[in-house]
Amino acid sequence: MAKRKRVSVTPVSVTLLILALAGMFVLGVFVGKNMSGGHKVDKSILLVNESHPLSRDYVPDSLVNLYEKRHSFRLSRSDIYLTYETYLAAQQMFAAAESEDVNGFYITSGYRSYERQQEVYAESKPGYAQKPGCSEHQTGLCFDVTAENVGGFETTRQYDWLRLNAHKYGFIQRYPVDKSHITGISYEPWHYRYVGIDAATYMTAHGLTLEEYLGQ
Repeated sequence: MAKRKRVSVTPVSVTLLILALAGMFVLGVFVGKNMSGGHKVDKSILLVNESHPLSRDYVPDSLVNLYEKRHSFRLSRSDIYLTYETYLAAQQMFAAAESEDVNGFYITSGYRSYERQQEVYAESKPGYAQKPGCSEHQTGLCFDVTAENVGGFETTRQYDWLRLNAHKYGFIQRYPVDKSHITGISYEPWHYRYVGIDAATYMTAHGLTLEEYLGQ
């Protein structure tokens, strides 16, 4: 029977092995951080779409009436509501736009109850409104905005300002022109969703929808 060759382990070889393993660990951490940009995905962000509907009785906390609050934007109606956090962010954003001589924004829609979305869905042509429970408007975290224009909101300087700056205040354009196959919703340049500054900045920089950001 052949004898097994005994491998001798020296302190030097043990040290080299430890250093090699440590180097691999550090490299792995470095690569991992750079692949994600060091950004931690906020999984607490609420996703609403046909695959993630809200219940009939879902009503967001702390809804406020925009007409009763100080605002640097105009309202198409006196009964538009948002969550308080969303209102504060919107007020800061539109005040910043106004300070740069970009004004004339009109918020046309905010929170909608499940029942109101039923009415909107019934009144709309197929493909023009989300089913009840599947609309982000039920969250109170989004609004539709427009401006006085002729050729559509996306042709205005107000839209250009939002496209460049909305993320700084925690908002994303929820339904981009080239992502309807992911969101399930056609291009809506007027629809903005509050997700927080960190998430909005990351999504904007990487061209991600909320579905892509959350891995859904």
